[in-house]
Amino acid sequence: FTPAQVVEHAHSIGLKCIALTDHDTVDGIPEAQKRAKELGLPFIPGIEMTTLSNGVEIHILGYFIDITCPHLHKTIREVHTRIERRVKEILNKLHNIGIEVSFEEVRETAGKGTMGRPHIARVMLKKGYIHSHQEAFDKYIGEGKPAFVEVEDAMSPEEAYHLISECGGIPAIAHPGYLGRAKMMTDDDIFNHRIWGAKAIEIFHSKHDNYMINYYLNLAKKYDLGITGGSDCHGNFYPTILMDRKSVPDWVAEKFIAFCEKIKGNIPIHLNLK
Repeated sequence: FTPAQVVEHAHSIGLKCIALTDHDTVDGIPEAQKRAKELGLPFIPGIEMTTLSNGVEIHILGYFIDITCPHLHKTIREVHTRIERRVKEILNKLHNIGIEVSFEEVRETAGKGTMGRPHIARVMLKKGYIHSHQEAFDKYIGEGKPAFVEVEDAMSPEEAYHLISECGGIPAIAHPGYLGRAKMMTDDDIFNHRIWGAKAIEIFHSKHDNYMINYYLNLAKKYDLGITGGSDCHGNFYPTILMDRKSVPDWVAEKFIAFCEKIKGNIPIHLNLK
């Protein structure tokens, strides 16, 4: 999806508010914000940042971030340099096992967005090496597979929390139960993130079951964290479009905006969800 298409889809299915939190970039915010204003859809500018903690990849969300912040753009440029290096290493490993995907093909597929493994999978599918996007991860580029390359030199969660706060945003822990119950973030994990600078937690998510939602609701109350939610929609990369009316209750946006106003002062967005 283009940024405008994300907003248009959200509007078409009746969402009452939307945040665009693209991976390691804010380039799509102006286009999305403009389209949201045209449609009368309340819009929250954001970002999702990739971090590493003890070798584990952790995603950090930032809401109401100032997309003109110089430090943010400097960091994003550094991140993109590392991403391009990782993509090239993955492509080299694919070449060594007989799969020819060029850097230019991946760049073209990603367009203005941040390049990543989904774009590599898309090119592999287009060229007939696989029958589905998921097959690329299951056989070739997923963790532990022949062409997998670890994320290296990423910022720490503490650095991401500090950067988002410095740029006027509200930092949040992204999808703490994404990896399933066996690997979901624990009470101690959430406490550590709170100490590092997290102000909110993404409780409602397309990969979170009712147990996880209730577990993290209790921890949000325990540690005075704001509540957010998202479908984690990646367009048509998945077999179905994850953005829907079911992932996040309407009250979440209303409560989160009130929470942000308490921390930041006046927020330039108002909802009437009654």
